[in-house]
Amino acid sequence: MDDSGLITAQATGVHIDRVTQLQDSIDQQCQMLFSSLHYLHKKAGMVQVAPSIPVTQHNEGADSADEFTSRTREIANDICRQAKKIDMLIESLPGVSVSESDQEREFGELRAENEEATRELEEANKRARVLLGDISAILQSIADNAGKK
Repeated sequence: MDDSGLITAQATGVHIDRVTQLQDSIDQQCQMLFSSLHYLHKKAGMVQVAPSIPVTQHNEGADSADEFTSRTREIANDICRQAKKIDMLIESLPGVSVSESDQEREFGELRAENEEATRELEEANKRARVLLGDISAILQSIADNAGKK
């Protein structure tokens, strides 16, 4: 593989790493959303929302109003920060700002490189099988000659 193929392979690796980072960030966002819903459910104090509907049961595990407000703001900020990180990762992916024809051309080049690498691998595999046969024959010859002495 020439230097341009190595650069493309390295760049492709970077793109795959970004996709992995994006997947991890989305997983983290989902976990944050789940955790925030759990917190809201468990730590919210009961509040009367209508004069005709009284609060009949209080949440014993509820945080104070100030603490609850502070934590919900912190949770909201964390969720927003994570969403911005996801947006940044999406924008950094290849092809987001590239035309469809450029993407098709790049995929064609990658496909050609992949086919060439496959041919090289098959040739190396054939050479390895030939060498294995040669080594096996030599070892068999050594074993046969060792038994004659």
